[in-house]
Amino acid sequence: MKKIAVLGSCATRDNFNSIFNADYKKKFECVLMQNQSSIISMASNKRANPVVATDEFSEYDEWCVRSDFTKEFFDHLERLQPDTIIVDLFGDAHFGVLEIEPGQYVSNNRWKLWRTAYYKDMLKGKVDELSIDKNREAYMELWKKSWDIVLGKLKKASPKSKIILHKIQNVKEYYNFDDNRFDIASSGKVKNIDVDYYNEILNEMYAYIKKSDKSIKTIDVFTSKKEFLSFDEHPWGLFYVHYTMDYYPLFMNQLIAIEKENSWFSMFRKKRVAE
Repeated sequence: MKKIAVLGSCATRDNFNSIFNADYKKKFECVLMQNQSSIISMASNKRANPVVATDEFSEYDEWCVRSDFTKEFFDHLERLQPDTIIVDLFGDAHFGVLEIEPGQYVSNNRWKLWRTAYYKDMLKGKVDELSIDKNREAYMELWKKSWDIVLGKLKKASPKSKIILHKIQNVKEYYNFDDNRFDIASSGKVKNIDVDYYNEILNEMYAYIKKSDKSIKTIDVFTSKKEFLSFDEHPWGLFYVHYTMDYYPLFMNQLIAIEKENSWFSMFRKKRVAE
């Protein structure tokens, strides 16, 4: 069984959930997760956990905010030594970052961080925000430097782990029980974004990652001929990266193919060394 670590979001983690891939445990175990964090945040220095008891957070929400501040993912990575690290860039596309002090950032998670007293008292309106919506060039310049740092941290913490980039995309439409299709951005159910623009930024980031290290494999379900949507009855609700259920088995098929290719190459290399 292969051990998997995820640096990304539910778009990747859901593939290691029996709701989405019933038999995934026959081949994989997800041993570590960093959820919804920006690459820029993960390249920054560790900070103390800002969540306090009066915030009345669930254990899950506290972990999401805490781990973004403490960068504990890298410590756990060093301890666990997973076979594979899968990265997606949800946090950079949808949240951006806050500059807590010069050159130091945390993810601007509007769903979780914004609920803390720390954010309301210390950050809101008082620190600089950086996002692809407001300052594309500055964000991309900082993001590229941050990716180089994060890639170095991943390799140092777990040098034998394979790194896979999950090329998520935002979908434009969703359907309901009557199979009618609707535009997500104008639905009033989620934040209205320019889907094409967000995907353009993601593709620019993907190109940089592939250029930075050609050994990084990719999972790209959107290269298939299928059209993917979201839907109201998704287990976590309607969202741009909450895909219809046919997405997840295709992800798993690509992951298995990568693992088989790596296993074959490893066996071939050992044979050549023995000869």
